Amino acid sequence: MIEVISSGYFTTIQDSGRKGYRYLGVPISGPMDLNSFYLANLLLPGLSTDSVFECTLIGPKLKLRCNSRFVITGAKFNSYLDNEPIQNNKVYSFRVGQTLKLGRVNAGLRGYLKFEGIFNIPKILNSKSFYYPITKSKSISDGEKFHFISKTLDIQSRIINLKISENTFSEKTLIAYPGPDWNLLPVEIKKQIIGELFLIKSQNRMGYRLTSKLKNNFYNLMSKVVIPGIVQFTPGGEIIIATADCQVTGGYLQILILNDDSLSKLVQKSEGSEVKFRLLEN
Repeated sequence: MIEVISSGYFTTIQDSGRKGYRYLGVPISGPMDLNSFYLANLLLPGLSTDSVFECTLIGPKLKLRCNSRFVITGAKFNSYLDNEPIQNNKVYSFRVGQTLKLGRVNAGLRGYLKFEGIFNIPKILNSKSFYYPITKSKSISDGEKFHFISKTLDIQSRIINLKISENTFSEKTLIAYPGPDWNLLPVEIKKQIIGELFLIKSQNRMGYRLTSKLKNNFYNLMSKVVIPGIVQFTPGGEIIIATADCQVTGGYLQILILNDDSLSKLVQKSEGSEVKFRLLEN
């Protein structure tokens, strides 16, 4: 069992997502940073769909009521097992009664804490991913207790301590492909979108909103499918990038779509960070 002493700023449980229910208006959800999610499953072998804690900005403080192992990937937190500092991308063992604390991030925004076990919580629409009101909670709460089935596999992790490039969190360039409405834009607007630095105005699990002085002379179009990574251009000239909990349809111009690697880099950035697009033509 894991007992939540302090939940942190915004900590959720995420697995690989709630696939196959978008026709009901239900977002995919799942991890914001797919790269870090799958890295956790590589470092601590298990099912690729194993649930993890997704920790944003300030991580949780947890009392560990069993023996098992864990790994942290993604954003770099000031993390401690009891009073000993711990590193990202390294598998640690723990004993009953120890305390794990993920403090404030010092690089990136979202981290992934995976235990060697399966959270014993019900699946809703074939997923354990938090998404209110599909799930009863938006995030974990102080005092909450999570039972999980500890499992120690015979397979040993082949990568015990992996170093990630520092550029992962500082890289501003996002690789994108033309979206379905790209060719509706005037050439001058296209040049501005590809050549300009954009400031992140706000963000959450639904999407990232970028500050823009661009002009959009198009009104909303007929609604069409929206997926994570789609870059939308609003009638007011704003740019919105859809992420894990995005709505399933929308009527804004869909001008670009990020590749998976760039989407993972984007969601590690907070308000005030700068990004720019690099277009890859087919």
